[in-house]
Amino acid sequence: MKPTRLEIGTDSLWLDDQPFYLASGSMHYFRVSPEGWQRRLDLMKDFGLSCVQTYVPWNLHEPREGRFCFDGMLNLPSFLERCAATGLRVLLRPSPFICAEWDFGGLPWWLLNKPGMAIRCMNPEFIGAVQKYYETLIPLIVPYLSTKGGPIIAMAVENEYGGAGDDQEYLLWLRNTMAALGVDVPFYTTDGNQIKMMKLGSIPGEWMGVNYRIESAEAIAHLRELQPDKPALVGEYWSGRSCYFGEAYRRRNVEEVAAGYREALEHGGLVNFYMFCGGTNFGFMNGTRVTDSFDPTGRTMFRAITTSYDADAPVSEDGLPTAKYYACRRELDRFLGKPIRSEEPPTVCCQSLPPVALRECAPVFDQLDVLSTPVASVAPLTMEQLNEGYGFVLYSTMLPGGIQQKAPLQIEGLHDRAQIFTNGEYRGVYQRDLPLPELCLSTENGPVKLDILVENMGRCNTGRGLGEQKGITGTVYWGNARLYHWTQRAMPMDNLSRLRFSESAHACPGFFRGTFDAEPGIDTHVALPGFAKGCVWINGFALGRHWRIGPQRTLYLPGGLLKATGNEIIVLELHQAPQNPKVDFLNHSILGGEWRNESL
Repeated sequence: MKPTRLEIGTDSLWLDDQPFYLASGSMHYFRVSPEGWQRRLDLMKDFGLSCVQTYVPWNLHEPREGRFCFDGMLNLPSFLERCAATGLRVLLRPSPFICAEWDFGGLPWWLLNKPGMAIRCMNPEFIGAVQKYYETLIPLIVPYLSTKGGPIIAMAVENEYGGAGDDQEYLLWLRNTMAALGVDVPFYTTDGNQIKMMKLGSIPGEWMGVNYRIESAEAIAHLRELQPDKPALVGEYWSGRSCYFGEAYRRRNVEEVAAGYREALEHGGLVNFYMFCGGTNFGFMNGTRVTDSFDPTGRTMFRAITTSYDADAPVSEDGLPTAKYYACRRELDRFLGKPIRSEEPPTVCCQSLPPVALRECAPVFDQLDVLSTPVASVAPLTMEQLNEGYGFVLYSTMLPGGIQQKAPLQIEGLHDRAQIFTNGEYRGVYQRDLPLPELCLSTENGPVKLDILVENMGRCNTGRGLGEQKGITGTVYWGNARLYHWTQRAMPMDNLSRLRFSESAHACPGFFRGTFDAEPGIDTHVALPGFAKGCVWINGFALGRHWRIGPQRTLYLPGGLLKATGNEIIVLELHQAPQNPKVDFLNHSILGGEWRNESL
């Protein structure tokens, strides 16, 4: 590609002195194994797209303050090079906050340890951290701008800011900071389909976009009302939806999505599908939401996004074209005057493998020395105060003996889910959005050791819970008495290499291990019959969470993580593993199977 700059006219775009038609789709490089990038980019090109839109997740690229990562799945330059080689331009969204149903909306957890922190505004602590991040990120991006011969034709300033804040100075600061660091391609903003949102989230003179589900004519009309002198940019056409644990999986009607796409094209919309390619919330990266909209009683609810971010997209989580892909491709072909093409089934396939027995177990409470370091405090400390961002925290204290009367255990500020143990015996589960169980304790037979294993289920990616800390953020009560003098163990679960496994052990919570052979480079899907809740690792890589409440029944396993022999699978099971635990490897995903409305 030779150096050029996108020119934005009243009703058209120009690039390299030629008319440029923008047809785009969102694909997140950090949600796809690098070995799978090309297959998805080829499908985008085949569809007829001219652009890829992607976010840049700050929390992955700077996992700890001042420590940056741009390799493997996070090799943004390599992804941009792939886009260029495929003949696709890029709309890049490097804003500090991305939402994206991603943990903390892409903001790094360590921001929460800074005194006086306020996010997404001209708070000195916040913009100081963004400045340092951009001073590393933007110089990596600049060589890939179209003005330097690269694929990036435009850069987003923030993400749906009009639905979150009104600090215009902050938006201007972001744009000017990127410009000062060498960004000389056009900037754009994109917000929800409300006049207020688009006004608050936009910058005078910069290209404005709109995000919506189906209402193409209405949304584009609103956009033209606010910005009649530029083409109608549909920054996010929501062709599918993400899914929460514990809800039924609901796909969006293919015909309705295709009709909404056709309507957008006919009204002059330059459309970006969100998402075009599904992906995966690997490890602990899923977002969550605190809301009252799920419950008719108005009770505040907490919901965690599934590990799968298939998002009912035209291209599935495992990189295959769906019926929605072909239906919408027909609409674009028809609009552009191209002949209708045949719809050949995909030739790429996934592999199934024989069941793998998990014969070895490492009980969590026997592994505390290799999983964590004890920290003592008078009152409970949050996960962030313990200088960790993800995983679990074990809180332990002693209840004094000789108290005959039973009193209820209450946890104030539980974020998000706790398993309760007394003297090593499992007693029950507390979860922040469920009514508290009646767990009453007495110590008439002597002192009792209380252990509370708290799981961080993911930070809120938008809305009222954005910026909350994890672990126990308040006080633990035994009756009316506050419990003091705690030992905490943060367990990020980022290195399981020192776990001590035994074939004679079988206890939960515990890690269960097995080995298997596979065909390298070929995807598969992990099913866990009989397991209740926990996480899965393959060859040391964290695939994500499993939970029998569904609707996700399998975990996508990219073939790039597999080798021919000696693959290791570790399953953390928090509640109950089958007597003879095994895992299945299927050649297809199960994302909408039988749904169980259970609390485990």
